[in-house]
Amino acid sequence: MNKHGVRPLGLGDSNLIGRIIADGFADDAVNLWAFNSIAAMKPAFTVMARHLYLKRGFGHCTQDAQAGTLWLRPGTPKTYGLGNVALAQTILRHGGVRGLRNSLAIDACMSRHRAAYPPHYYLFAIAVDPLLQGKGMGGQLMREALTEVDKARMPAYLENSKAQNIGFYRNHGFEIEREITAAPGCPPMWLMWRPATNT
Repeated sequence: MNKHGVRPLGLGDSNLIGRIIADGFADDAVNLWAFNSIAAMKPAFTVMARHLYLKRGFGHCTQDAQAGTLWLRPGTPKTYGLGNVALAQTILRHGGVRGLRNSLAIDACMSRHRAAYPPHYYLFAIAVDPLLQGKGMGGQLMREALTEVDKARMPAYLENSKAQNIGFYRNHGFEIEREITAAPGCPPMWLMWRPATNT
């Protein structure tokens, strides 16, 4: 068994991973700006997981449900289909008009930048309970997914919203491509790219 008992996420894990990401991103300035409310995070991430990432992507979590990830494989569009309405209603209910406007602006910006890259694996989120960060859970979850990435000999891409996480991502082969501000008033993000390996 892995050190923290990592397992794949299933279709029924949307509430679980929604809670994990919301807890891990509770102090994230970009997400707080995007949703305009910490209360919007768990329901919004749950909708995203249910309608996209667990349906057409993949993810992992630790057996103790304190850390998790969500990914998309190359060629998978970042669209929620019928879930778009549920997501908009969720953000509007918890974050108001400002939250909906901000989240749409940041999503449009990220989608535009992501589309400029060649096909790649996309890391939407990696989150660890704040009280357990620094204990190796994030690294183990990252390595679990990168095994598939490297086997496919594909690059990987992410948007990092915390300066203090740059070193973590660099340790796993990602490098900064550019720093962006998605919209006026939004804190900065760092677009990071991991080239395909030859192994």
